[in-house]
Amino acid sequence: MTDDARRDANRRSRWWHRPFSVFQTNLQEIDATLDVDAALDFIEDYGADTWLLNTGGIVSFHPSRLSFQTPSPYLANRLSGDLVGDAVTAAHDRGLKLIARLDFSKVSTRVAQEHPEWLYVSPDGQPQLYNTLYSVCPSGAYYQERTFDILDEIMDRYAIDGFFFNWFNFNERDYSRRYLGVCQCTSCQERYAACSDESLPVGPESDNYRDWLKFSFETTGSLTKRIAAHVSSRCPDVALVLRRGATIAYQEANNAFGTDVWHHETGEAVSAHVNTSPDVPVMVNSVAFVDMPYRMAGEQPERFAQYLIQAIARGGNPSTYIMGPPGRIPYASLPSGREVTQFHRQHIDVYTSLESAATIAVVRPDRLGMPPHRYATTREEYRGIYASLQQTHHPFDVLAVESLTDAGSLGRLSRYSLIVVPDLGPLGLGTAKVLDDYAYGGGHLLCTGSSAVGEDGTVELASSPADAAKGKPEADAATWSRYATLVEQPDADDYCYSPPLVPVWGANLSFAWKPGTTMLGSVLPPAPYGPPEKCYGHVVGAEPAMVTKMHGSGGVTVIPWTVGRTYREFGTTEVRNFLLSAVTPHFENAVTTTFPEHVELILGTDDRGLVLHLLNLTGARHRTFGPHVRIPGGQVRLHGVKAPRAEALVAASPIAVRYDGSDTVLDLPPLERFEVLRVATLNETNVMSSRSHLASAVAESIGSPTTERTQS
Repeated sequence: MTDDARRDANRRSRWWHRPFSVFQTNLQEIDATLDVDAALDFIEDYGADTWLLNTGGIVSFHPSRLSFQTPSPYLANRLSGDLVGDAVTAAHDRGLKLIARLDFSKVSTRVAQEHPEWLYVSPDGQPQLYNTLYSVCPSGAYYQERTFDILDEIMDRYAIDGFFFNWFNFNERDYSRRYLGVCQCTSCQERYAACSDESLPVGPESDNYRDWLKFSFETTGSLTKRIAAHVSSRCPDVALVLRRGATIAYQEANNAFGTDVWHHETGEAVSAHVNTSPDVPVMVNSVAFVDMPYRMAGEQPERFAQYLIQAIARGGNPSTYIMGPPGRIPYASLPSGREVTQFHRQHIDVYTSLESAATIAVVRPDRLGMPPHRYATTREEYRGIYASLQQTHHPFDVLAVESLTDAGSLGRLSRYSLIVVPDLGPLGLGTAKVLDDYAYGGGHLLCTGSSAVGEDGTVELASSPADAAKGKPEADAATWSRYATLVEQPDADDYCYSPPLVPVWGANLSFAWKPGTTMLGSVLPPAPYGPPEKCYGHVVGAEPAMVTKMHGSGGVTVIPWTVGRTYREFGTTEVRNFLLSAVTPHFENAVTTTFPEHVELILGTDDRGLVLHLLNLTGARHRTFGPHVRIPGGQVRLHGVKAPRAEALVAASPIAVRYDGSDTVLDLPPLERFEVLRVATLNETNVMSSRSHLASAVAESIGSPTTERTQS
């Protein structure tokens, strides 16, 4: 074995490379006397194997000797005087792991007075004070230097299994969500001056605020790397849990009131991570209460269950987060979380080798990569496409656009038959080159709106059928009363039309097209839409509704308007079918089902065969999930796969298997909150060696015959 192979094997042998489940007790200082054995009894019964426990930072739950730590005064009422020491010993006696929770974002009044140079400073020169605590700045010496002293003290004393850092970022807002501005402390000024000729911005209204966001991202990222290297060099078996750059990636699932609700947010985030950094496990910390100002009000049980179900279905590790020790605050959400967490533990063999088997990927926009308004509209395009695929049971993965130029990205992309690029605007030449190579090698790209179009109208993709954009995109109200159709309209001059006509909304671009492109359908330019007596006049325009072109062994399809935003706005099946007509010719449909569109199908494989997660989303409400509707048994058809046996793991029952030609048909029991199907195959080795290519039947294109013409 080579040295590199040996190091890789050692890395993969760490405990966090096997599925795990976490229970976080976020303690108040009064909880220093909690009953460790009672807490562990609850955690084990819940199905978790790892305890995430407050250790240090704002308040330390051990007798720290560091002058800048503040031990809980209630430790004096504990027999040992050391909650962390008691918890580590008791957890390890039961075979459980313990992760130490640290929060470096704030210090006590005493520490703040001793070290004012560590503190956040607002644009008007004031510190950030909340509930006797002062916010500190990641640019300053507390984060940059004293962090390591705190870690060393804990590693010297306790055989912990990991560290988690809470609120590891720059504090622009306080707990009351008051916006206080970008930090102006001396350390920030010096660090920012080293990378910019401008002064620090005040807030989002400043022209260089996006540059500062990147600066803040890089500052915490650099510190994360230093911390990770330090912990690894001292204790290689200790994990580090952070949002990025750590041995375990952190995602939080919560319901912050007053924010936009996206019912698929947890599954989306896990998919984007797993398919970007498959070697870094992700922990999804699911909040059992409704929001931070209401820490005693339990989350809706059905929504809380969705956090955990979506996490495990996409390959994440479930985690539950409560305030205080178990039982002190009554959370109605916990029984549903216990159900999912126990299921995950009982079927750990499935999740040990679970991988996605989707052959479609949708590229997610990057908030830091574009202006806020542009990001908001692109996100709507992305979500419309996401919903269209989910509702029609087309299994897909999420790819983060910023990851497309990572080392090895082209190899990861090659397993997809189709990649959807939703109105992302300029991609950069590096990303465009990766996508061009993907298409040349046999993949197909579907680009909507302004994807890969520069501000000057330049088309970045060499593989695109578009040569250049003609003028700026028409946006919002400028797109009103415009329609797209894929069918011929021979009677349009008489104002009589053939269905379907779908609305065009959001943004619409005009392009000069390259020779050899195939143009499909047409766009009907605007005509008066009021008053009713004058509401006519639509004719067939010269612009196509969709264009496609071969490139190497693959190709690119362009929908030059925002079909996803249109679907998000109007929600009509005809709009969704228009999108699917561009999708279905370019992937192999491995699984079909008779379940309604409120069921999400996530397709994967493990070391025995296929794994299908079925998520019942019938309880989706405007801002949450309510009780689900029990769905009578549906049918799943596996195309081109012969399966000798199958079982429904949630229902704990075998499934009768029957064959229809080369297909396997499964008749399923009624679907409650979720179900997981484990399907063995006749040739498991062959299936496993080609996880991304599970069937040979190409899905039938949706919709009526299209109008097709070739640009020559």
